[in-house]
Amino acid sequence: MMLYTTAVYPAAIGTITEQTAAPGSIVRNKNTITGTKGTGIEMQDAVNTAKGKVGITFEDATKVEVNENSRLVIDDFVYDPKKGTGKLAMKFAEGTVRYASGAIASKNPNSVNINTPSATIAVRGTDFTATVDEVGASTIILLPSCPKGWADIDRDCKTGVIDVSNDTGMVTLNKPFQGTRVENRNTMPLKPTILSLN
Repeated sequence: MMLYTTAVYPAAIGTITEQTAAPGSIVRNKNTITGTKGTGIEMQDAVNTAKGKVGITFEDATKVEVNENSRLVIDDFVYDPKKGTGKLAMKFAEGTVRYASGAIASKNPNSVNINTPSATIAVRGTDFTATVDEVGASTIILLPSCPKGWADIDRDCKTGVIDVSNDTGMVTLNKPFQGTRVENRNTMPLKPTILSLN
C-alpha cells in the first residue's frame, strides 16, 4: 500500500517590485531569505533592510516602500479581487516606511490595520510615511496621492485621511504634509501640524 501526501505551499500575497542598493532580507518560518526584486511576500514575513530599500506591491495594488535600516512585519492579508475587498494588517517596527493604499483601503478603511510601537493608523485611501525611532516613538506624515507627471498638488493630486490613535486618544490628518508625533502608547498624539518638506 502506498501513501501519497500533498505539500501545501502558502500563496504569495505580494512581490518585491523595487530594490535599491543592497537587497533586503525576509525572515520566514525561522529561515532568512534574500529579498531581491521578484521575491514573493507571504503572511507573517518580516522584511528587513540595512543599506538598501525595497518596494513591495501587494495583490490589491497596495504599495509599501521599506527604506534603509527598517523592519516591516506582515500580520494578515486577505483579498477578494472580484469584490475588491479584504483585510490587511502589518506592523512598522522600526525605520521609515512609505505606504500607498490599494483596493482594500479604498473599499473599507476599517479593513486596514497598521501598527507602530506607539500608535495605530487607520487609512482611508491615501499615502503616508511612518518613521519609528530607536525608542519606539512614531512620526506620521500624510502625503498627497499624485499621478505621474503631476505639476500642481491642489489641482492634480488627491489627499485622503488617516486617523492616528493609541490608548489615550486620536488625531485626524486630512491635509497634504500634515504630520503628528506619538511618543508611546500612553501619550496622546501631538496636535497635527503642516510640515514644510522639500
